[in-house]
This record gives sequence, structure tokens and C-alpha cells, in this order.
Amino acid sequence: MASDGAGGTGRDRDAGGAFLYASVRDLLAARIRQDQLPPGALLKEAPISSQLGISRAPVRRALALLAQDGLVTPAAGQGYVVGRSDLPLRLSPRRLHEILTADTGDLDRTASWERIFSQVADAVTSCMPFGSFRIQEAELGDHYNVSRTVAREVLWRLMDRRLVEKNRKSHWIVGQLTARDLRDTLQMRRLLEPEALAMVAADRSLGGFDGLLRDIEVAIDSFPACGGAAVDRLEEAMFVDMFGGLRNSRLLGSIRRNQLSLLVARLFRRRFPIIDDGAALREYARILRHLGQGQIRQAQAVLHDHLSRIEALALARLRVLSLLEAPDMTPYMTPVYRGQDG
Repeated sequence: MASDGAGGTGRDRDAGGAFLYASVRDLLAARIRQDQLPPGALLKEAPISSQLGISRAPVRRALALLAQDGLVTPAAGQGYVVGRSDLPLRLSPRRLHEILTADTGDLDRTASWERIFSQVADAVTSCMPFGSFRIQEAELGDHYNVSRTVAREVLWRLMDRRLVEKNRKSHWIVGQLTARDLRDTLQMRRLLEPEALAMVAADRSLGGFDGLLRDIEVAIDSFPACGGAAVDRLEEAMFVDMFGGLRNSRLLGSIRRNQLSLLVARLFRRRFPIIDDGAALREYARILRHLGQGQIRQAQAVLHDHLSRIEALALARLRVLSLLEAPDMTPYMTPVYRGQDG
């Protein structure tokens, strides 16, 4: 490839025609001056180029220019450190990603991860009972027409929810949902959700549950003609929307990460009759009636008993799903067979 005459190739130019190394230098310099990259932070070509979705060459030149400006110091074959330090501070990939991709202007090409997050999450969760799958980061970005930086942000957020993981080869993996996973998450739900229910009740008026209760009673009266989609929406309202207003964001995050039993039920209803869901609807109605009467302890007890009762049903449904053929995969996901991608 021909050189552009200024120490770099055409690939090293950004969308506006300026040299990409200059954008990287300005980005890193800004993060250092804002103390987002703290003194002693270790900066290496490979992690930075990976997080920004660019080649190493512009990163290498940007770091050299920062060294000339005295903002970083060579670290004896270990890249560079911010300022001067004998004890380099290693940043986790997640932390480096947060620092580099926050408000990066032209380099970040807009933080549009929110636009595609729910679609990717649905694709990921829909395949979990059927095996293990690898997500191709570049193909994910191409599929949704977003930058690799945006695709990586989506994957990190899915990792935060424990829906994907990185293996020892740094591949993004969707692990198969197992019976042990399901038991563990239901145990966590029994510990977390009754307590969260009391917090929700404290923040809402006693009549704040009437609308949902009416919807559930309508579904009960017409069951099973109400259909699986209606049951899906009611469970979403009971366990996602209701807890969504929790002020304790850490508790909410833990609840979200442990609701895989909802996924199993939803996937099962897509393929089989909903006759086993009638009991759950009646339990939801009992919970809401107790809440409407200010009987918080009784509502918590019914919720705890419900989560205990559905364990056997959820495990049976998971076993059935695991025997079925996996749904059609999106282009960015490929099956991982035993021993293939460890």
C-alpha cells in the first residue's frame, strides 16, 4: 500500500481526512489531563488499538508523540506509563474501554449501543438452552451497521449481566444454560426479589398495582386462550417493569442477572402450549392483592413460595428445550463444539 507521504498510510486517516494517530494522541492526552488515565497507568499498543477498533500503527505513533510531550514515559519494553512511575498500574480491559470510549467524538462514531442492545440480548438469550456459541465482534458490528467500538460496548454490557463471557483466547462466548445455572439463579431470586418487593411497595401507593392486577385477572378468566405472548407481557410487568424503579441500582443489577428462569419459560411458550402457566398467573394475582391491601409480608411469602414451586417446572422445561434444534442463528453467532474454542 502506498504511503500518503506524511508517515502513514491511507488506512491511518480518520473519516475527516486528518491522520488517525493525531486523533488518538489528542484522545489520550485529554484523558491524561482529565486524570481519567491516572499517573502510573500502563498504556500498550495492543489493548488500546483493540478497544478503539483500529490498527496498532497510529497508536504506536500517538504514544511516541505523547512521550515527546512528557505526558508518558517508556516502561522498559512494557509500553508506556502515564507520567513517571516505577510501579505501572495495569487497567482492566473493561476499565480501559470505559475510559477510551466515553465521549470520544469522531473516534467513537456515537455511542449507539443502546439502539441495538435489546436485539443482541434477545439473540443471545434465545440460544442459551441449545448449546454454546461464539459471537464474532466484527460481524456483530457489520450486522447492525455500527462501529466495532459500539459492538464491543454491547458485549461488555452483556458480560456485566453474565450473558456472555470471554474465554482464555479472548473470544466472546455464550455459554449453554445448565440445570445448575437455573437452580442457582432461582435460589438468588428467592433471596433478592421478596426483599425488593417490599421496597417497591414502599415507593408506590396501595392502588398502584390495580392496573396490572386487572390485566392478570383478564388473562386468568380467558386462560389458556389469552396466549403465550400475553403471559410473556404479564411476567415482564411483574418481574422486570415492577422492579425497574428500584432506587438501589446494585440490587436491581443482581435481580436482572438472576432472572434466567423467565427466559426458559418464555422460550418454552414459543414452542409448546401454555397450560402449565395458569398456576403462576393465579400466584401473581395473589401477590398483587396482598400488596394492594398493604400486606407486604404475605405478598413476600407468596412470591417466595412461587419461586420455590417453579423450580421443578423450569428444570423440566430446560431439559425439553435442550433436546430441540437450536433456532436460526444470527450471522454473528456460530456454534462452539466441545473442545473447539476452549
